[in-house]
Parts: sequence; structure tokens; C-alpha cells
Amino acid sequence: MISVHMQPAYHPACSRSCTAFKVMGHAGMRTTGPDGSLIIKPAFPAEHRFYEMLNRDPHLARLRPFIPKFLGTLESYSGSGSQFLKAEAEAEADSNGFLVPIPVPPGRTQSLILENLCSAFVKPNTLDVKLGTVFYDEFMAEDKVLRMERTARETTSRSTGVRLTEFQVYDNVTSEAICVPKSYGKALAVSELPEGIARFFPVHCEPSSSALHNGNGAVGPSPSRGLPRKTLIPILRAIRQTVSKIRDVYASFEMRMVGGSLLIMYEADWSRAEAGVRRLLASSSSSMPRPIPIPSSGEEDWDRAHTHRSPSPCVVKLVDFAHTRLAPGEGPDEGVLLGLDTMLKLLDGRIAQLTAGASEECTC
Repeated sequence: MISVHMQPAYHPACSRSCTAFKVMGHAGMRTTGPDGSLIIKPAFPAEHRFYEMLNRDPHLARLRPFIPKFLGTLESYSGSGSQFLKAEAEAEADSNGFLVPIPVPPGRTQSLILENLCSAFVKPNTLDVKLGTVFYDEFMAEDKVLRMERTARETTSRSTGVRLTEFQVYDNVTSEAICVPKSYGKALAVSELPEGIARFFPVHCEPSSSALHNGNGAVGPSPSRGLPRKTLIPILRAIRQTVSKIRDVYASFEMRMVGGSLLIMYEADWSRAEAGVRRLLASSSSSMPRPIPIPSSGEEDWDRAHTHRSPSPCVVKLVDFAHTRLAPGEGPDEGVLLGLDTMLKLLDGRIAQLTAGASEECTC
């Protein structure tokens, strides 16, 4: 049974100032359950309508595996303790144990219940990639349209269809998350995008003798920052394969995803990541893989599926649908497809770097 204890939406090893949820860009989000398997997300009515349409319309079925699972709203959710959820969804306890309001952006009147993608990871490395070349629709005020046009023009978005927003990467020396702010992605030139991708996918470097010993011959700390090469490369390939599938599926629809993102997560914990890679390799070599699907509804089914499915070392999803609409007759969304193509090239480049040899410096 799903516990309804509300938790701040951050990983214990992260500081409040930069969390996996902050990277995802959703103020007011909260988790529920002892394992944090669900989240409560304040959302605009348009995003609620999109999720409802996604669950209902068989035409969109091919898109569902690439979008976080939607279980309903606080108003419609019938799981155990739903009344408690409704009471607690917009409040948290302060240092004295009193409930205080959670700041929620204006206009976000719906509270959606979604699967928590972070819950499968011990140390989630998280990147939100803003997709597309256009970030406004016909309902936006003129001043915001001008601001969105300027942002696209002055960043990598207009020419590549991608902009790296906030991301976090765990440092496996300190076991703490290193958080990179939005300003970094906004300041990147197109030629510097591979550098940004390398920062998000750092590799463990074996320390040289000069790094290990100081002038007195004492042993110093290892400069390791990321996963071992043998673990990181299969994860990159799995992420690349999923992005390619998303690209193919998205190209088959006539829709516009204004302001949407590609969310990439992978496990930074060495042992968990290595175990996940072993499962990936075993699954790819099997002719009859049997993944356990997340059910369409039902609290007990959700618990059963979430408990028994094998954690993957990585996940890639499309997120943020406040300005998403079907666009029959308008053709595919070329701006978003450009962004997905750019991501495939960037991932290919990083894979090529890591497979070329062990000459890479330990700067990530």
C-alpha cells in the first residue's frame, strides 16, 4: 500500500539549494511514499489536459513509454490516504513542526500525480535539455514572446534546437552532487555544447603517480569524478538508443511541444550503475526480454510493478507539457526534431571520445 507521508522533493545527499527536482525546474513539487515513488506536481490546466489526452487517445499510445507515468490528480486520485494527500499537498513542516504554505507559481491550479523518476536511483545524475527553436505560443503576452525570441536567438536554441539548463552530477570522491546553474547553459556557444555534455558524463580517471604522491611521498586523493569507462559507455549507448526511439516516434506525430524538455537521468553510484549495465547487456542479448510494465491504474498494481521491476542505470523522458498541443495539418515539429538530432550527435561525440582510448584528462 502506498504511504502518504509527504517528503520534500530532494535527494538526501543534495542540498536544498540544488536538487534533482530543482534541476527539473518544478517549484512546489513533493514526493510521497517511503521510497518516494510518486510526486505531486503543481501544473497548468493545459498540462493536465495533455496527460489526460495521452492516457485516453490510442493514437498517442506510441508516445506513452517516453513520458512520465500519470496516475491522476489529487482531486481524482482514489488511492489510500488521498484525503491526507489533498490536505498536505500544498504545505510542509517548518523547523517547529508547523505546516507552512509551499510557494507555487501563479496559474498552476492542478496537482498532478506522476511517477517519480528519481526514486529508482541512489545518486541521480540529472540533466534537463530544453528542446526546440520556438518557446512561445499564440496565448503568450507580447512582452514574453519578445523575451522568448531573444533567449532563443542569444543561446544555442535557435541554431541547434537544444539548450542545456541546470544539471547535477555526483562527485564520487565527495559523494556530493555538483550542481551547474542555468546560466552555464545559456552562456554556452554552439561549439561548446560537447564540453557541456562531457561535464554531464564525466569519466573516472585512474590517477597518475604524480597525482597520487605529494612532494613528501605521501599518498594523495584520487582525482576520480565519474563512472568507470566500461560502465559509462554502455549507459551512454542506452541513452542514445532511447533518444533515437523518441526522435522516430515524435516525428510520426503532428504536434507542437513549446518549452518542453528532454530529461536524462543516470545512476552515479558505482555498484548500482554496474549492476544496471549488467542487466542492460543481459537484456540486449536475450531474444525474449520481459520488462514489467507500469500498470495504467490501480494502487496495488503500482506498488507491485514498482517494487519488482529491475532498476535501470538510466532513464530518458520527455517532460514539461504546459504548452503542448496536437497540430493536425501542420506537419512534424521541426524545431524539436532538430534538437533531438543535435542530442544524438552530441551523444555520438561523447561515446567516440570515451572509446578512443584512455588519454582524456581528468578535468570533468
